[in-house]
Amino acid sequence: MNPIFSSSSAEGSAWRKAGQLLAWSGLIAIGARRGGVLGLVAMGYGLEKLSELALGTSFSRVLLAGMQVEPERRFGDGTRDLVDQASWESFPASDPPGRGVG
Repeated sequence: MNPIFSSSSAEGSAWRKAGQLLAWSGLIAIGARRGGVLGLVAMGYGLEKLSELALGTSFSRVLLAGMQVEPERRFGDGTRDLVDQASWESFPASDPPGRGVG
């Protein structure tokens, strides 16, 4: 057996990765050329597999992670109202300047 194509060698892994890169890129190109719903599905699948190969994680996971929003934290764990929050946030600006007694 040729050592370049064996799965145990580093070169074999590089060749396999290059082959996958070519295959998924080709699927994206074929999908773009075909058009329509089937072409869009082929492009999406090719993009998904290509992102797994290049990034180590799927493109959909990256998008979903970016879309997750942290829940809004309420002032005082929800025990304070908006007036208390506004008062607390503007505290230094609401202090009058110090005057000397004289």
